[in-house]
This record gives sequence, structure tokens and C-alpha cells, in this order.
Amino acid sequence: MLLAANGAFAQTVSNSSVEIYGLIDLAVGTVNHQLNTDGAFPATVNTYSPTKAATVSNSVTGMFNGGISDSRWGLRGSEDLSGGLKAIFTLESGINANDGQLNNGAQGMINGSNTTVNNAANTSLNGQLFNRQAFVGLSDVNLGTITFGRNYAPIFDICVAYDPLQDSQAFSPLGFSGTLGGGGGASEDTRVDDSMKYTNKIGGVNFGAMYKLGGQAGSTSAQSGYAFNVGYEAGPFGVQGAYQHFNDAEIGAQSATPGAVNVTVANTSAYFLAAKYGFGDATIRGGYERYAVQAGSDFYTAATLGSYYGYPIGAVTPYGFTATGAGNGAHEKVTDVYFIGGDYNFTPTLNLAVGYYGIVSEAVGANALGGGAAASNNIRALSALLDYHFSKRTDVYTGLMDMSYGGSYAIAGTAYNTSNYIFAVGVRTKF
Repeated sequence: MLLAANGAFAQTVSNSSVEIYGLIDLAVGTVNHQLNTDGAFPATVNTYSPTKAATVSNSVTGMFNGGISDSRWGLRGSEDLSGGLKAIFTLESGINANDGQLNNGAQGMINGSNTTVNNAANTSLNGQLFNRQAFVGLSDVNLGTITFGRNYAPIFDICVAYDPLQDSQAFSPLGFSGTLGGGGGASEDTRVDDSMKYTNKIGGVNFGAMYKLGGQAGSTSAQSGYAFNVGYEAGPFGVQGAYQHFNDAEIGAQSATPGAVNVTVANTSAYFLAAKYGFGDATIRGGYERYAVQAGSDFYTAATLGSYYGYPIGAVTPYGFTATGAGNGAHEKVTDVYFIGGDYNFTPTLNLAVGYYGIVSEAVGANALGGGAAASNNIRALSALLDYHFSKRTDVYTGLMDMSYGGSYAIAGTAYNTSNYIFAVGVRTKF
């Protein structure tokens, strides 16, 4: 055993190795329209969702987890099996460094349920020990890599590399919202349980596929999913595309039942395109996503689902229907997401990134989004992030995201705040 100079612990046996890695990222900031901070919710505060003016009229100042990157630690290892083949594994856990808890959006929603306590939202990080990644697989220098377990969805992989704001958890809608930035309509599918994922790269072309096994008796398609991605990167230019589809995705929400989470079951499908180009000290990035949420393929109740990441379910609602089974008319919601921005290196250690994000959702039906036969909501975000690196491991930053809400959110009587912003300064160190 040896203790590496950079602080990572590694064990090497013959031709195998295991290491501990991670990062801690904490920021102090203010959100203009927000309820209390929550130590269980991965981002501490909700920097994206619109809030009701009648109940969320105050600002909150506090310490926020993961201004740029969700705090985490993990184990990863490999064994050389000869001939260019390796066995690999990763176990990665997201943590809230401000109080030491595991990332747990489900507990955050329970903490705020039926009260005016917090603005926690659904996420794929819900108190699992290794909530970010947990997989084992094989990697070959020519044939590519296949992994089994809890894998990142392809859209998430693209967002990390192509979001103008570093996929920032506090300052980018893509970084905060797994619904946009990986899940393709359901935040819970940003990280995919019971999945097989294949990736490869030949020259400048990368490609991959994923399949999620539903594990449901009598139906191989129930709660299953699949995804594909392809891209090309050479020199300063890159372009990536992905398609994802999930049957019977579980979408969590706050519940009036104490200690429980409500769940909507829906089918989701999404495609995502992104490109980047670098010249000199600058890089331009942009992209477009379209996802649709529809009624699920199968019928579920709280009894048949069992639980939501181990938490009791208050009510299960098929998308497009009320909890009692009556149709409410909103049989499909389609969302278009577009973004453009870039960054510039003033010096090798000082970088400024800016980005503009637009999100337009339209639901069709008599009560769709509360706005008539066909109702649309839109969200606009303008973001900036100034990042200074003391070293490859440690940086300090300050960021701002200004949000505006229109469409049905701005209709008289809906009582939404039509704007919001977050401003924060933080420090991040990797190990």
C-alpha cells in the first residue's frame, strides 16, 4: 500500500490498482426568491424552478453545496487482464459538504412537504450510498468499454463537456436540473439503475448505447429504457448527439402525506444536439434539446411501485390523469431547450464563462399547466461564471444566474414570481 503525493490513497496488487478520489465544492450566496436552505437537497437551494409569490416572497442567504460541482468522493479501480483488456469499476457518492449528509433530494422533498419550508425538487440523488455511479465492466483498447450497474445517461455526459457554464449546479439550468441536463424529461433518469452501457471511440468518432432492464415480472418493457449517442471531436471542433427513451419513468414531487413522496409515472423521450469550437483562448458552445413526457406504458400503484428510493409513496399518478384515475386532459408535454455561450481565458489561471438558456414547455389538454387547451411556459436564464485556479486542484469562483419566467407563469392570477436570481462565491478543491 502507498499514500500518493496528491493525497489519493491507492492500493496496487500485481497489475491492479484502486484509488480514492473526489472533490469538495462550497459556496456562500443569496437567492432572491427562496424558502429555507435544506442540508439534504444536493444543491441546498432551488436555483431553477419558479416560485409562488404568495408563499416565497423572501430571499435566503446561506452556504450552498456544489456551486460548480456536486461535492463527492469515490473509489475506482482497474485490473490489467493482458492483451489490452482491463476489468474496471467505479463507486461514487455525492455528499452535501456543508453538513456532511449524502445527497438526498427525496429527504429534501419530505422536509418541505405540505409546508413552506424549502423548494427541494426531484433528482436522481436520493440517499443511496453510491448515488452518483456504481458499475463494473470491461474495457478494451480496440473494442471499447461496457459497464453494468448505475451509469450516467448519454445526455448527461454531453452536458458536462458542452455546457458553457461547466454544467454548474448553481449557475446553469442544465447543471441544476437533471430533467434538462441528463434525464430527458425525468431527473431520476440522469443516472440509470440496472443498465448496460457501451462506449467506444475510433479516431475522432465516438459512439455508444445504453439499455436499462426493467426487472418486472411478465413484461420486459415495463420500466425499461434505451439510449444511443454519436459524436465527432477533432482539434478545436466537436459535435455530439444523443437519443434517450424510458418507459414508466418515476418522477418525484412533494407530498401532503407526512414522510412520503408523490410519484408521477410517465414515458419520456428526448434527443440532444450540441457543438463547440475553440479558437485561441476562447471556446463557443451551444446546443438544442427536445423532450416529450407522455402517459406511461404500464399502470402502477403505490403498492406495485413499493417505494421511491426506499421512501414511502403518498400517491401515484399516471401522467395525464389525476390521482383518482380521471383524465385531466394534459396528455403530453413537449419541452424545447436551447443554449449558447462560451468562455475566455484571460490568463492560464483566470476564465470567464457566459451563457444564455431558453426553455419552452407546451402541454396539450383542457387543464394543461393550468392555462387552457394548449398552455406554454417559458424560462430564460442568463449566467456568468468567473473562475480563478490557484492550481490544477483548487479554484475559487463567483457566479450569477438571472432567471425570468413567462407564458402561463406570467398570467394574472397564477401568482408566480416572474424573476429570480442567485449570486454566490465559492471554493472547490479536488483530491
